[in-house]
Amino acid sequence: MIEFIVILLISLPLIIVGCTISPDTPINFGTRIPQSELKSEEGIRRLKRIKIALMLAGGITLAGGISCIIFDWEELLFWIMLIPVTIAVIYMLLQLCMIQKNKKAYTIITLVFIGFLIILPLSIILPKTENDNDTIIKNDTLFIKGAYAKEIPISSIIYIKGNAIVPPIEMRTNGISFGAYNVGHFRTNDQKDILLYLYSDETNVTHIKTRDNEEIYINFKDSARSVDFTKELKELYLH
Repeated sequence: MIEFIVILLISLPLIIVGCTISPDTPINFGTRIPQSELKSEEGIRRLKRIKIALMLAGGITLAGGISCIIFDWEELLFWIMLIPVTIAVIYMLLQLCMIQKNKKAYTIITLVFIGFLIILPLSIILPKTENDNDTIIKNDTLFIKGAYAKEIPISSIIYIKGNAIVPPIEMRTNGISFGAYNVGHFRTNDQKDILLYLYSDETNVTHIKTRDNEEIYINFKDSARSVDFTKELKELYLH
C-alpha cells in the first residue's frame, strides 16, 4: 500500500504539471523567465517538449510501478520510480536553459546528465555481482531467486550433473553478463537456448535438465555451497 502511494505521489505531479504547463505559466529558473521568451516560437516549441517529457515520465512511472506491485517485481520498483522522473527533470532543465540561452548552465546540466547515464547501469549491475546466488530447495521445489527468478519442481527434473562444463556461449539473448556474473537467457554456439545462474568462474557448476527441455547451469560464489547444492539436489531427485 505504501509503495502504491509513493508511486502516485511521484507520477501524478508529473502528469498534472505536464498537462498544465504553458507559455502563460510563471516559471522561475534562477530568475523568472520573461513571458516574451516563453511565448516566442522557440519557447513554445521547448515548452511542448517539456510537456511531453513530464507526461511520459509520469505515465511510465504510474504504469510501471503498478505492474511491479502486481507482479511482485521488487527489484525493479525502485528504478521505475527513480529513472523516468530523473530523466524528465534533467531534460526539462536543459530545455529551460535553451529558452534562456544560458550556455553555462546548459553545459553543467549536460555533464550531470551524462554522468547519470554512466553511473546508472553500473549502480544496477554492480550490487548484483557482489551478492551470491540466492537459490534454495524447499518443499520439493527449487527456488531460484533474484534476477530471472524461477521455480522448478524437483519432479520435473530429469538430469542432474555436478562439476559440469558450461558450453561455449554465442550470445546473450535476455540476461546480464558482467565478468564472472552471468544470469539469464543465453544461446550456445550450437544454437541451443540455456539458462545461466552463474556467480563465479571458479566454483562447481550444476547442470540441470527438465521435462520442458530447459537446460540450466547454476553455481555459487561459495565453493562449498556449490558442491553441497549438487549433492542435496541429487538426493531429492533420487528419492
